[in-house]
Amino acid sequence: MSSNNKYYFQKNSDLETLESFKNLISNVKSLKDKTWGCPWQKLQSHISLIPFLHEESSEFTDAIYEKNTENICEELGDLLLQIMLHAEIAYEEKEFELNDVIKNLNKKIINRHPYIFKKKEKVSLEKSQQLWEDIKNAEKQAPNKEKSISRNLNLKIKNLPPSVGTDRITNVVKEYGFKWESTNQIFEKLEEEINELKEAVKTKKESNIKDEFGDVFFTLINLSNFLKINPDSALQNTNKKFLERFSIIEHHAGDNIKKQTPKDFQRLWQVAKKKLMKNNS
Repeated sequence: MSSNNKYYFQKNSDLETLESFKNLISNVKSLKDKTWGCPWQKLQSHISLIPFLHEESSEFTDAIYEKNTENICEELGDLLLQIMLHAEIAYEEKEFELNDVIKNLNKKIINRHPYIFKKKEKVSLEKSQQLWEDIKNAEKQAPNKEKSISRNLNLKIKNLPPSVGTDRITNVVKEYGFKWESTNQIFEKLEEEINELKEAVKTKKESNIKDEFGDVFFTLINLSNFLKINPDSALQNTNKKFLERFSIIEHHAGDNIKKQTPKDFQRLWQVAKKKLMKNNS
């Protein structure tokens, strides 16, 4: 295929996409229509939709880790729906509209890539990242702008899920040299934090226990970051594995499941574990 033909097909695909996007705008407006719209959708607000945004983001992340392109495509659509719904809510509340979102994004893309849109120039990865940060910082300059790393991070993570906030903190501070050198170093820290949690449990003081538990959780997420593992995806896999094993226990125990002793459950757990290992081998 010649470069001209390739551009032709891309251009027609883009035109088709624009038509599909116009249909999407119309469909979302129909969902939110005050008379004929969806009763549930009409009740939603920016705040009420937050849990669904978190859920869709998590499902999209899982699809990426699973390398399931069909699911990635589907979950991207679900994320796009969240964006469209928030934009429509903002329009109803006379805050802003979808066009403002798109115009602001285009402006940001152009401003932060001057070597592409202002002056065609090849730059290194390091140079491109430095330009991004310099321009971003210049855009954010304001009388109340905080230059403190910790204060800026506080602002960035305050509305994020805690595990995502920890991951964001870890990624930022390691750019300043505050980072782990090895997994052994993290395991040593984890062991230290677990011992402190054990001591806190002995005190039976809830605030101490909560504080030390948070330290253990924080260190575990640091470990997942170092190993490049998504902690939510890993936990989701463990939830699935647990329920598969518990399903086997239910089958063995039957109606007597509530009569099982802790020792019975330990025995049945090993039965379930071995059965699943055999099935997966």
